[in-house]
Amino acid sequence: MWTILHALKLKYNKNTEEYNKFKHLTNSLDLVIYSLYLCHSDNSNIFDLTMEVHQFNVKSLEQTCFEVLKDHLCPENCIGLWQLTNACYIPIFLQLKNEAFHFICENFEEVSLCEEFLQLAVQELADILGQDDLTVTQESTVYQSVLRWINHMPEERQGAIATLLPKVRLGLMDKSYITDNVLNNDVVKTNPESHLLVSKTLKVMSKPSLLCSESGINNTLFCRRLPNAVLLMFRLFPKNIEAFDDRTNSWITVHTNPSLKNPMTNLRFYSTVFLEEYLYIVGGGLGWTDPFNRVWRYNLVTHTWQEMSPMQDSRRSVSVTVLKGCIYAMGGCRNLTSLRTAERYQPDINQWTFIASMNEGRISASSTTLNNKIYICGGRSNFRILNTAEYYNPDTNQWTLITPMGTPRCGLGVVAYMGHIFAVGGNDGSIDLRSAETYDPGTNTWYNVPEMVHTHSYFGIAVMNKQIFVVSCSTENRIAECYDYAKNTWSVVFSAIFALHLISTGLVEVLINLTGSHLSLDMCKTILATMTSLGAEREEVGSVRTAEPGDTGVLFGILPQIRYS
Repeated sequence: MWTILHALKLKYNKNTEEYNKFKHLTNSLDLVIYSLYLCHSDNSNIFDLTMEVHQFNVKSLEQTCFEVLKDHLCPENCIGLWQLTNACYIPIFLQLKNEAFHFICENFEEVSLCEEFLQLAVQELADILGQDDLTVTQESTVYQSVLRWINHMPEERQGAIATLLPKVRLGLMDKSYITDNVLNNDVVKTNPESHLLVSKTLKVMSKPSLLCSESGINNTLFCRRLPNAVLLMFRLFPKNIEAFDDRTNSWITVHTNPSLKNPMTNLRFYSTVFLEEYLYIVGGGLGWTDPFNRVWRYNLVTHTWQEMSPMQDSRRSVSVTVLKGCIYAMGGCRNLTSLRTAERYQPDINQWTFIASMNEGRISASSTTLNNKIYICGGRSNFRILNTAEYYNPDTNQWTLITPMGTPRCGLGVVAYMGHIFAVGGNDGSIDLRSAETYDPGTNTWYNVPEMVHTHSYFGIAVMNKQIFVVSCSTENRIAECYDYAKNTWSVVFSAIFALHLISTGLVEVLINLTGSHLSLDMCKTILATMTSLGAEREEVGSVRTAEPGDTGVLFGILPQIRYS
C-alpha cells in the first residue's frame, strides 16, 4: 500500500496542490507505519490518516486503518475514539463509532475507572447508562460511576443527577443499599426531583403492585439489563430451550415444545452445533447401529425445522465445530466402527464435501477452533480410549498430530480459552473424571490445571465472560461449574434437581465474537427478551432419570447479547 501511494504521488507535477496532498498523505503513512513498528502507535495519527485516505478514495487502506483502530480499542481510549467518530460522517467512521460504543458498553466497569470517562458530556453519559446491554455485575456499579463523574467537577455537575439517576436501574439494587447510599447521599438529597424518584422506587419495591399506578416511576428502573452472553441449552426431551444467566445463577425457559419431525422424536447419539441463527442437529441414529447421515436445522426466530443436505458419511457420536462460517463433522461411529473421515458443510450452497481424513478414528471426541485451526482431542477408537490429539489446517487440508494428553478421555469437553486448548473431564474407560489439562500450541505441551469440583462426562462446555462453563446433565442433578483463569480455580455456580427425560450429553460449544456477529436482531430478541421479563419461568423440580451417554440431546452453547447498530 505504501508503494502504491508513492507511485500515485509521482503522477502529479511537483509544486501542485495534488502533489502536496499526496506527499502529506505518504508522510502520514510513514509515521503510522513507524509508530506501529515501535508498538507505540498514536490513534489520533491513524484517525487523521483515515480522513486523508478517504479523500483519495483508497478503500483498501481505509479499511486497514479501520481494522487498526478497532484492534487498538481499549478501556483507556474507546471513549475518545467514540467522540471523534461522532463528529464525522465518513461511512467507515460510522462503523467504528458503533464498534467503540459497543466496546464501552461491554467493558463498562473498566471504562468507568479511566480518565476519559470523566470527560464525557452529560448527555453522552446518559446515552451510555441507558443502554439495556450495558454490562455490569451489579447495578450499584452504575450508580457509583455517576457519583465519580459528578465529583470530578462537583459545582458544575451536581444538577446533572436529575438526568443521570433515572438511567440507573434502581429497582435492581438492594433496598438497604438504596437507603444507605442513594437516598441519604448529599448530591441526591439536594436535588428534590432525584430524592423523590428514590423515595418512590423504595415504595414500589415494598409494594410491587404500585408499579403501574405510581406516577413518576418508569418500568425501566426495574428491568434487568441484558447479559452480554447467555448459555443456551436445547433438549429434544423435554422439548425446550433454556438459557443460563450467570449473574443470577439461574436457568430460564425461553421456548417450549419446538415442533419435531420424524424420525427426530426418537433420535439418539446426535451432535449439535450453532451457526448464525440456526441450531443444527448432525447425524445420530435410533440405536447403536444404522446411524444417519441426515442433518436438520432449527430456526430460533420462526421456531421451525428444516432438513438440510445429508452428510457424505453416516455418523453417530460425531464431533462437530464451526470455522469461518462452515460446519465440520469429524469421526464418529458407523456399524460399531470408529471413523477417520471428516467433512465440511457450506451453508450458502447447502453441500457437504470430504476433507482429509484424521490420523485416527474417533468416537465421542471433542473439538474446538483456535488460530484458524480445528483441534480434536480424545474420544474412543473402537474399544480403546484415546489420549491422542490433532489439528486440521484448512489452508493445507492436512491433519497433524500433537503431543498426546496426559490422560485418555472419551466424552470429554474441549474448548479454546486464553490462547490455549483446554481438555476437561470425560471418562477414561473405567471412571468419570474431574481432571483437566491445557495445551499450549506455542510449545506443543500439555499442562495440568486444577481438578473440577465434580466429575463430568458427556457434558456441555463453553466460554462465557472470560470463564469456562461446564454443565453436566448426566446425573440426577444438573450441575454447572466454572473455571476462572486468573484465580486458577473451579467453583460450582448452579446445582439443582431437575426433570431428566432421556437427556443426552451431546454438546455444542460456541463462542460468537460479538463484534462480528451475524445473528439477527430478531433471533437475539427471541431469546434474550425472556431474560429481562419479570415473570420468566424458572427451573422446575421433577422426576429424575439418569441419562446414558448419547441419549437424545442437549445443545449447549453461547448466545450473545442484542447488538444495536
